[in-house]
Amino acid sequence: MVHEAIYSPHIDLFVELRVREDSYEMRSFHFHKKHEIYYLVQGTRRYFIGDTAYLINAGDLVIIPSDQIHKTSSVEQSGHVRYVVNFSEDSFAPYFSPSETLLMDCFSRQMPVIRVPMRKRRLVEDLMQRLLQASSPEEDSPMLQMKRKILLCELLLYANEFAYEQEQAEPVYGRVQNELIQQVQQYISTHYQEELTLSNVAARFYISPSYLSRLFRRVTNLSIVEYINGVRVMAAKNLLETTHLRIEELAAQSGFSTSAHFTRVFKQGTGLSPHQYRKMYQTRNP
Repeated sequence: MVHEAIYSPHIDLFVELRVREDSYEMRSFHFHKKHEIYYLVQGTRRYFIGDTAYLINAGDLVIIPSDQIHKTSSVEQSGHVRYVVNFSEDSFAPYFSPSETLLMDCFSRQMPVIRVPMRKRRLVEDLMQRLLQASSPEEDSPMLQMKRKILLCELLLYANEFAYEQEQAEPVYGRVQNELIQQVQQYISTHYQEELTLSNVAARFYISPSYLSRLFRRVTNLSIVEYINGVRVMAAKNLLETTHLRIEELAAQSGFSTSAHFTRVFKQGTGLSPHQYRKMYQTRNP
């Protein structure tokens, strides 16, 4: 149900509260066509978004636009509590007035992690809980649909308010940075169609593979192979949406050695096979 709700276009809104008593790491990166709002109630997490890692603490909102690759993992050997809201902008757009479209501004800011002021955390958690209750799959009605729209608008309103306040104080809040890893990421983004391995990338920067492996994971929350696969999957996604290339051709142009490997990695990251993804989401070059 979770995969279906996040990846399928016919499900407009998905809300979940998850309480984990032990440490937890997502098996792999993923991305989807829905916007995501993540709120950490308790604990500390490391969050990889796009090409940057962030340290997430209790009271942080994470704003992730659709099609943005992301992954979370533990920082300490302890549990956490979080809310996640996934929603399709297209499904709610008809209800937004021209002024309400400004509520989506938080998804276009270069600042995905927003610190919620201590005095407003109870308000945000109450709002999340009410949105969760209004999204129960057991029942639905026009009134509940309207309630969800109002609650989502209120949540977006606060996200924008907190983001604006933070821009004035600490615009790079939570970002984990390393100059060497940024150079490696840029190299991978430019050369993803070529054969890339931990060894040849390390040699390119005159460092040992073991050192690069440890540093890359510490900074990004991904192995270097995961990162390479992520860059390639995003390139393949764009080709799936904009071309009619055969899967074998598309895999080769994206840097994958075989179509079978491409299909396995793509499904792991999207919940869909390349064929399913193309069928659901191809909107250009019909």
